[in-house]
Amino acid sequence: MMLSIIIPVYNEQENLIKRLSFLCEKANKNNIEIIIANSPESIDESQLVCNKYAKVIHLDCKIKGRAAQMNAGAKLAKGDVLMFLHADVVLPEDFYLQVKTAVNEGNKFGFFAYKFDVSTTLLNLNSKFTKKDGLFAGGGDQCQFFTKETFKAFKGYNENFCIMEDFEMMDRIRKHKIPFKIIQSKATVSARKYNNNSWLKVNLINGYVFLKYRLGVHPTKLRKTYKSLLRESV
Repeated sequence: MMLSIIIPVYNEQENLIKRLSFLCEKANKNNIEIIIANSPESIDESQLVCNKYAKVIHLDCKIKGRAAQMNAGAKLAKGDVLMFLHADVVLPEDFYLQVKTAVNEGNKFGFFAYKFDVSTTLLNLNSKFTKKDGLFAGGGDQCQFFTKETFKAFKGYNENFCIMEDFEMMDRIRKHKIPFKIIQSKATVSARKYNNNSWLKVNLINGYVFLKYRLGVHPTKLRKTYKSLLRESV
C-alpha cells in the first residue's frame, strides 16, 4: 500500500520543522509520500523547510482554503490511500500499519481517535468522545483517510466550505454508507485553542457553530462567526 500524506498549510513553518523529521523517518521505512499543499497567501519559509527533505513534495496551491489545498494535493498524489493531516497534529508511531490494516479489512474511509498534548480532566473527557462514532466524529483534527477511488468518487472536499469541510465530507460518507474505521492508536493534537480561551468557551462555540452548520448557514457566515467568537485563526 502506498500512502500519500497531504498537509494543507498556511504559514506553518514552525510546525513543519517539528513534524517533517518524524514523517520522513516513517517514509524511509514504509511506502509513504508527503505532500505539503501551501496556501497562495503564505508568506513564511515553509517551502525552504520542505526543500530540506527528499521525501517531501512542496506544492504551491493556486486557491487558498483547506478544502481547495487538500484537493490540489490529492490530484498530485500517487498513493492508493490518501490521508489528510493538520500541520499541528502528531500521528501515532504505528499510523502506517493501522491505516493499512483498516483498508485491508475493507474500510474505504477512516480517521484517528486523538488525545491532547496536555493532560487535564476536561480535555481527557473531550478525547474520550473521539474513540467512538457520534455526532462530532470524524471532523476537526482526526486525520481523515480514504482509498483514492473513494475520494475520487466523492470528487474531493467541497471547496464551497471554507470551514467545516471535514464534517460536510463526513455527512456524505454516512449518506452513502461507506464502511469506515476509527483507529484507536491516538493522534496527538494541540490544546492551543483551549489555552487561548477556556474549555467551556471553546466547547460552547464549537457546539454553536456546528448547530448553525446543521441548520444550513452558509460557510462564509460560519467562518465569520467562529473567528469573531474564538481567539484562534481558522
